[in-house]
Amino acid sequence: MRLLGTVAALLALGLASPGAAVGQYGGGDYGTNEYEMQYGEPIDVALESLLLMPESYYERAVRVSGTLGMLTSVGQRAWALGDPGGRAVIFPVRVVAARFEDDARTWVGREIEITGVVSQGTDPESHQTTTTINFWKYYGPQERKQEGRPAAPEATLEDLLTRLGQWDGETVRVVGQFRGANLYGDLPSASRRHSSDWVLKNDVFALWVTGQKPKGSGWKLDPKLRRDTGKWLAVEGRVRTINGIVYISAEDVMLAKAPSPTAKAKDAPLAPPPPLKPPVIVFSLPLDGERDVPPDTVFQVQFSNDMEETSFEGRVGLRYAGRPRPGDRALDAITISYDIGRRALKVDPGDLLRAGRMVELILLPGIVDIDDQPLEPRPGHDPGGAADVLRFQVAGTLLTGTPR
Repeated sequence: MRLLGTVAALLALGLASPGAAVGQYGGGDYGTNEYEMQYGEPIDVALESLLLMPESYYERAVRVSGTLGMLTSVGQRAWALGDPGGRAVIFPVRVVAARFEDDARTWVGREIEITGVVSQGTDPESHQTTTTINFWKYYGPQERKQEGRPAAPEATLEDLLTRLGQWDGETVRVVGQFRGANLYGDLPSASRRHSSDWVLKNDVFALWVTGQKPKGSGWKLDPKLRRDTGKWLAVEGRVRTINGIVYISAEDVMLAKAPSPTAKAKDAPLAPPPPLKPPVIVFSLPLDGERDVPPDTVFQVQFSNDMEETSFEGRVGLRYAGRPRPGDRALDAITISYDIGRRALKVDPGDLLRAGRMVELILLPGIVDIDDQPLEPRPGHDPGGAADVLRFQVAGTLLTGTPR
């Protein structure tokens, strides 16, 4: 295994003191101060971000988590974080290597955390240039550093947002609601620094959480799904302010209870929220009733509300209107997909439509929006027993059989 650069060469010598303490729970923590004096305080970074732009982190100390993998095709054992589609090859420095080798055998396929310096080297399996991390500290699955330090002080999002900059560099614990990957536009989209960042909010105060995914033992939230939002989370991490936006580099993320109501009087009672409107179809391509649609048309239907994607399963169909004709094939190979951002359902027939025929796109009862409100027919439309029906005329021979 060949390492490139002076950083990797120096680390391979094991600069840390052999007498340094071993971290509790079996993790390795040797000579941390010596490394931090040389490479600076480690920064929290998502593995995805590190692999996307590794040159931004070369010769910098980082703290990163990922799934541990074992590389064995070179006749000796080596280790990686991530998977073959995107991974960093990792090397323990000499003073932690023996202990890590013993621990790591039982951790393959599980998430660990390492702290080390980023460099460039060669993947021992593919022999391609790759990102490498030489690490001096590690924690196994579900392990956290326990050095007897007091718990991080509690702060509110209001504290952090109304006293900008005063908390920078401090490690605090805050509680707020999970808002996904800025799914509700709580923060300027341009202020998101990494694709794995997500939003924590309480009342009108919101900040970015970076460095840790919204998951823990027995639970996991998806930043792309609105149905996962609203959960209360406690985040412990270091605060920083950039261009008026607050970020917290998370060290721990946990499920939490909603804060207890305070006795603070409100200036005026809040107006009741407007009643929710049920979802309806607002637009389609081709247009409903359009004639001469191509036989290879892929239909798109847009809704007035954000829809519950899973409710479309088994409730979307295509059929030819009228009596079956010789040579008709059932349109049972359709595929559907839902675009959350555009609120649009895409329906691919999976077959060429027969020329001249009327095709009906049927949406059945049971389709609902994210507030569990059922899809309603458009005003003035009678879909019979369906939730709604759209009809299209396929180009080609007229229904009378007269050539076009």
